[in-house]
Amino acid sequence: MSPKLRRRVGVLSIAVFVVAVGAIVFFVHRRWWQAPRFPQSGNLETRDDWQPFGGAWQFLNGAMLNNSDERGAKLMNGNPSVSNYMIEADVQLLGQYGDAGLIIRANNEEVGVDAYNGYYAGLRDLDNTLILGHAGFGWIEYQRNRVVPRVVAQQWYHIKLLAYECNIVASATSLTGEITIDAVRLPDCVKSGRFGLKSYQTGGLWRNVRVRPASRADLLAIAGTAEIPGPTPMTKVGPLGDPTNDANEQYFEPLYLDMRAHHVDSGGLPISNLVALAPDKPTPVAIHGVVTLTHPSLFVQDSTGGVEIQSFDAKTPPQIGDQVEAKGVAEPHEFSAIMTNAEVHSLWAHAPLHAMTITASQAATGAFDGQYIELEGHLQRKEQAADGTVVFDLDEDNQSFQVVTNVSSGVTPLRGIKEQSRLRLRGICVVGSQYTHDLTPFAILLPSVNDVAVLQGPPWWNTRNIVVAIIACLLAVLIAQAFQNYMERSRFAAVLDERHRLAQEMHDTLAQSFAGIGFQLQAIRDEVDDRAAMHREIEMASTLVRRSHEEAKRNIAALRPELLESVGLLTALEESARSMVAGGNIRVIATSSGEPGRIPIRISDTLFRIGQEALANAVRHSSPTLLKITLTYGGNFLELTVEDNGKGFLIDSQSLGFGIRGMRKRADNISADLQIRSTPGVGTSVQAVAPVPVSLTRLTSLWHSLLEHRFNGQGKRKEADTAADRR
Repeated sequence: MSPKLRRRVGVLSIAVFVVAVGAIVFFVHRRWWQAPRFPQSGNLETRDDWQPFGGAWQFLNGAMLNNSDERGAKLMNGNPSVSNYMIEADVQLLGQYGDAGLIIRANNEEVGVDAYNGYYAGLRDLDNTLILGHAGFGWIEYQRNRVVPRVVAQQWYHIKLLAYECNIVASATSLTGEITIDAVRLPDCVKSGRFGLKSYQTGGLWRNVRVRPASRADLLAIAGTAEIPGPTPMTKVGPLGDPTNDANEQYFEPLYLDMRAHHVDSGGLPISNLVALAPDKPTPVAIHGVVTLTHPSLFVQDSTGGVEIQSFDAKTPPQIGDQVEAKGVAEPHEFSAIMTNAEVHSLWAHAPLHAMTITASQAATGAFDGQYIELEGHLQRKEQAADGTVVFDLDEDNQSFQVVTNVSSGVTPLRGIKEQSRLRLRGICVVGSQYTHDLTPFAILLPSVNDVAVLQGPPWWNTRNIVVAIIACLLAVLIAQAFQNYMERSRFAAVLDERHRLAQEMHDTLAQSFAGIGFQLQAIRDEVDDRAAMHREIEMASTLVRRSHEEAKRNIAALRPELLESVGLLTALEESARSMVAGGNIRVIATSSGEPGRIPIRISDTLFRIGQEALANAVRHSSPTLLKITLTYGGNFLELTVEDNGKGFLIDSQSLGFGIRGMRKRADNISADLQIRSTPGVGTSVQAVAPVPVSLTRLTSLWHSLLEHRFNGQGKRKEADTAADRR
């Protein structure tokens, strides 16, 4: 590998290391040390970090709606490391016999009743109270204060819930301005956690959700006093129906009022009979059933079938799981009926609701139109519209169908489901073209995102992964081929460089010596009659032979760079210069400056050859009386200067012979800067400045030190062993 390539690789490695370290520092800073940030506004429609645990959550008309009566449905958000803060929102209960409110400092949330560790405050219509307590996978109620005048469904209340140190304070404000407060100071409390929305056995609406840091001033503003009492045991409620128990009266009153308000006459047609009505003739009917879906239409189902109610009036919006009576106009269709202009009355809540397990082929027959079913399928494609509607395309039993759910984009976890996964779905089977768009025989309307379960992830051998693997293999083969070609070119270039160097060495040494020998032998032939002259020529030829032998020895030494390394570059140049001027009157001066260090053998050998050529040119052509060799060691460079005080010459293109071109070629091989300055009558200066990587020099020095220590230690051990054997 050439020095330029090594430098580039080194710079690239350092850059990659710096980028990696910077990324790690940034990640750590963002992940662990960033201060918690509070959302100043609960824009429920656009936030993507709400996480549901049960319930059927969707954003509707500027508010977050949970139309499920599931026990303990939660919608969570926030940073678990946040400690002192306050959450407030407008809250409305949709049904009877339950509660809805806010959660603060929650951790370890799961699906289930009170399946989290944190604090909850909410309005409960069963006893007309504002409740405050701790849910730690079990419910501990600290306080409940009666709301004046009373908790009424379908009415907005503004709830605040504050946590400051171990003080937990809640307040509820009615539309008429009455304020109810619960406050408790705990000896040991949950220090930090997330916030959320929660309902229990009823649906709810939340709007204008706001979260902000809390201070002691906020605590005093809500609680009204700094002396907040500790938790006290709640009074046990006696048997229902005991007229002397005030708590019993609170419980009994909503039950009685609700039963009286929703008392209706018994009767009603089975839903399956609606299909048998006269076609093209709307017929007034009454049916009883359980609500299975509330959006985009109301679906009601009994033991015989299901019906879609497209337009209706209701004093209390029905929720999923409510037993209702519907009176309206029925229009029979091919597989089911549709009701319009209906009056819907809630009879009672929490009716059992079970899905019928069928196959995709059975659903395609239309026999289960409008019914709550469960089936499985493989996800082929998913899309999400701007209004939050998520559409899945699934296949099962050579049958294609779609799954549609109208949930807020801010709370849906469906985007994390991968294609080719096997899913289990529970929803309403519909065959109308307004849902299928005539693309599939049926579609499934999901009540909530919790009605989707991933049974099995996508196989790794799917088309996308196979294509990616093939492309990766092709890229690996191409990279390997390119690397092999690069190595071949590098080896070929190294061979060419070595051939050029050997040619240069032969020209500078052996070729010239052999030319001299040939010239002397020719002179011997011409002077064969003159014995004295022949003797002189033979002697000169012998001298040239000896010099050629010395040059050959030097060439062999150059091919064995450890010899040059053992004596040092400056000493080698000085000895070479003195051998050239031996017996003459030319003085040689060799000096060095800087801190000597380990120089790579390639650089020292090249500089030695450049200096040797400069000395030879000075001796042959310049007739100097002084040769000066200077070697300067810098931090990251090595400078060699060869000067003489000879005749000098004019530097032009014609004066650049093979020797000077050879020096320039050698300098280029080590990325050195070569400068030749000459003035006629003054002398010539040849300067070569070669870059030396600092790290490479230090690593080489350390390596040699380790080797010397190892070899010296081995030598000493051998000497000790030999001395011991002699004894």
